[in-house]
Amino acid sequence: MIIHYCAPNDTNGNPRRCYVLFDIDTVAIAAWDEGYFGHHAVPGFWREQAYWAKRVECTPAKYRKLLKTLPSPTWAQDVPGYSHLTPAT
Repeated sequence: MIIHYCAPNDTNGNPRRCYVLFDIDTVAIAAWDEGYFGHHAVPGFWREQAYWAKRVECTPAKYRKLLKTLPSPTWAQDVPGYSHLTPAT
């Protein structure tokens, strides 16, 4: 499950939004800063889920904490517990 956390824009107008991936036990395991990429900031395996993710308003402190404490891997197989997604060679 992915949730789209949204904090107010910063003083320069830049977005502060991120996508957070939760495992089956609802433990947050990864987060990706949306920036200007939208749902494309999330690895392809979860991109469609990110597109339809529930939006949750949050504080700027929560937004920063999510991105600081959770990994933001580029590839789905680098997310803890998803190594089985490694492409066959």
